[in-house]
Amino acid sequence: MSAMFALRRRTDILLAVVDTGVGLLAGYIAYILRFGATAVPDYYVVRYEAMTVALSFGWIIAGRASGLYRRGSIRLGESNVEPAVESALAVGLAIFIVNEIQLSAALSRSWLALVTLALLLFGLASRSLIRRSRRILVPLGIGLERYALLGDDPAGRRLLADLTRAPGAPFIVVDVLPAELSPEELLIRARELRVDGLIMPADTDPRRAARLAGTLSRAGIDLLIAPGLLGLEMRVASVAMLHGIPLLRATGLAPSRKAIRAAPRGAARGVAILGTRGIPANYGGFETFAERLALELVASGVSVTVYCRRHYATVAGEWNGIRLVTLPTIPSKYLDTVVHTFLSVLHLVARTRGQAVILCNAANAPLLPLLRLARRRVVMNVDGLEWRRGKWGAVGRAWYRAGEWLSVRWASVLVTDAEEVRTYYRVQHDSDSVMIPYGADLLERGLPLPPDLGVRRDRYALYVSRWEPENNPHLVASAHTRAEVGSALVMLGHATYDAELERAVRAAAAPNAVLPGSVFGERYRALLSNARCYIHATEVGGTHPALIEAMAAGNLCLVLDTPENREVAGPDAWYFADEAGLAELLRKVDRVSAARLATLRARTRERAAANYSWALVAAAYRALIIGESA
Repeated sequence: MSAMFALRRRTDILLAVVDTGVGLLAGYIAYILRFGATAVPDYYVVRYEAMTVALSFGWIIAGRASGLYRRGSIRLGESNVEPAVESALAVGLAIFIVNEIQLSAALSRSWLALVTLALLLFGLASRSLIRRSRRILVPLGIGLERYALLGDDPAGRRLLADLTRAPGAPFIVVDVLPAELSPEELLIRARELRVDGLIMPADTDPRRAARLAGTLSRAGIDLLIAPGLLGLEMRVASVAMLHGIPLLRATGLAPSRKAIRAAPRGAARGVAILGTRGIPANYGGFETFAERLALELVASGVSVTVYCRRHYATVAGEWNGIRLVTLPTIPSKYLDTVVHTFLSVLHLVARTRGQAVILCNAANAPLLPLLRLARRRVVMNVDGLEWRRGKWGAVGRAWYRAGEWLSVRWASVLVTDAEEVRTYYRVQHDSDSVMIPYGADLLERGLPLPPDLGVRRDRYALYVSRWEPENNPHLVASAHTRAEVGSALVMLGHATYDAELERAVRAAAAPNAVLPGSVFGERYRALLSNARCYIHATEVGGTHPALIEAMAAGNLCLVLDTPENREVAGPDAWYFADEAGLAELLRKVDRVSAARLATLRARTRERAAANYSWALVAAAYRALIIGESA
């Protein structure tokens, strides 16, 4: 907490002085608007003066907490509306509470409303004025942004000359650091110099730049790269203009919101998992995640409670040492998740004390304030970008967008399941997160196949997903029909909320396709362990459990080409972009030699073992919740 409000840079001190003036001006203007020329008793005036001084300090604290002191607040082109609204509302609410409780409503509520509005307007105006007057401050020795250049070679000297050639730049290049220093050594030097960022010339090794960006982010230091890096192997968050010179800001930059906002409290009171349909898993990825994580935590001595939805529950009371709480809900697309989680939160708060919470799904984020007010430490797993799914209308997409906004502000710990999703939260919400993927068990090949499905080992392609537009079940069925291969297609899943899509997929399927609906347990594992290949056609999300389960079973994976899918499946998967591409891959799979297929399977299995074991996933969550490894 002390680090949040510490004023480390001269820029912070300048902003604090300006904000003191903003608070005093807001209180005075509000007083004039409220009372005008009306005579007010002296003892009331003293109260207004004291409260005006108090709100000035409150404005500084709220601004520091909400992001009005971040580097971007004085950069042209970056919005301050959101943190200014947060700060003004926080100060207004605090004054209102003090007025009602301590002062018996002695201060005018109209004055309180006017103060809140004035803080918002003057706060935005002050940041805008500073942005536009940065050049005036430089001759006074106040460089609002401080940088160091990396590399005293010809490229570095040319870049330094470009940055400093024209007078009046609203930043200072304080030093040139040797290019041969390691990322850790550069971090130490950057901290000593108290710089906002390091600037790299265009001929820098991109892999070195990527490593350095990640290292610097721990200290809130940007890495700016001159354009021209060929084969740039990292994502760019935005473009910074330093005195007319465009520089790429790598995603290694440190967001103003940290991933972990509250320290672990230990395992004494256990963990509750909310937001899934419940366990034993019989629906999708979140349920599998809840089941396996709960089993791993119980095995390590942590008490676990999982909240289950009544119309999905198959076991009551206790299962494998896990306490199950089954509650009702409204089984509809829009209300199922939120209503059940709301009832779960009420039950948790009323019936238990101090349990840590793992809350799944950004749709449940509106319940975060209630959990935090009940002093529960909440690890929020937002999953992927659910609002991009085609099944949601305008209301559903808006709800998930609001869930993202609430998640980054109220969660004790923010968790994403893929680096691509983590990058999205960094760029879109200025918030870091802990990236923890889902897990999968290594599976031996050749388990006994269910005889009723009528498929043979290595003679079918397997597709596993809920049938939703962004999971492309129709594309998969049509591509298999178009390929005209001898291997069958087994499509697990069904369209829960879209009867028309269900009919379309079944109509598009070839005569040798098998569509048994949802399959779980041993039957599902048997199908994974005998498939010739696995098809993953999902467009939205991060780490998909079904994909890594297929990898852990040693399957050649045919994967829709998206950044998230490439991150998970790696270089040994085969990628397609459309129906024709998948049809061609299915023909290629039919022709591939047994030796080549065995090699690809072994590599896929090794990747799953190295990156997606449940033991690693559980250890990461245990460290977040309890503060120690399993």
